[in-house]
Amino acid sequence: MRNRTREAIFMGIGVLAGLALSGPAAQAADYLTARPTTQAFYLDGEKIGLTAYLIGGSNYVRLRDIGRAVDFGVTYDAATNTVYIDSTQPYQAETAQPTVTEESVQAVLADLRQFYPPGTVFPAPYRSTSNGPYSRGIHCSGWATLCSDAAFGDLPWRRIDRPSWDQLRPGDVVEYKNEKSYHAVVVVRKTAEYIVVTESGMNNHAVWGGQYFRWWLEEQPHYICYTRYPQ
Repeated sequence: MRNRTREAIFMGIGVLAGLALSGPAAQAADYLTARPTTQAFYLDGEKIGLTAYLIGGSNYVRLRDIGRAVDFGVTYDAATNTVYIDSTQPYQAETAQPTVTEESVQAVLADLRQFYPPGTVFPAPYRSTSNGPYSRGIHCSGWATLCSDAAFGDLPWRRIDRPSWDQLRPGDVVEYKNEKSYHAVVVVRKTAEYIVVTESGMNNHAVWGGQYFRWWLEEQPHYICYTRYPQ
């Protein structure tokens, strides 16, 4: 079972930490835009399938995919947030689910904000393998799925219709619909009166810091939550 945890998301777009943003904001956002590439990859003369993204003129692929193809060990230590590569060991797929807490989810979302600062275009369409409720991979639902996969790996999705306020937790996807609009947002933190969220719109830009009031959400005719915390 492939475990789409932090390294699967972050290594998949390359190591962007430390990249200085300079010049107009639009230029910086364009440089950070990750676009799926159709370039072919060959290993010892045989074509292999790798998911790759084009960023700043270079192709970026997941380290685990390379380890699987070439057969070297790749492990991740969540306690120290460290990736280990061992060329003397064969590749082994992770089978254990990560321990998920509200604190670990908030840490992942904080890391995501560093990789996708406000206004950055996320790699849409984002193709999830977690069998979630959204398949298009674009706009608000695509961004919500990417954030959820980064925080929860392969943990199953669970729908809660009209959740109580106490049921909402960091990383949960809140979806609402009324006669004028439909939207899905990801809870970053919660107060007694509102949730602070990350979200995206029609332009596939990451947005951080929006607020939705409890009274307003609970008045919506369609108000549900998707959570992936273990029961």
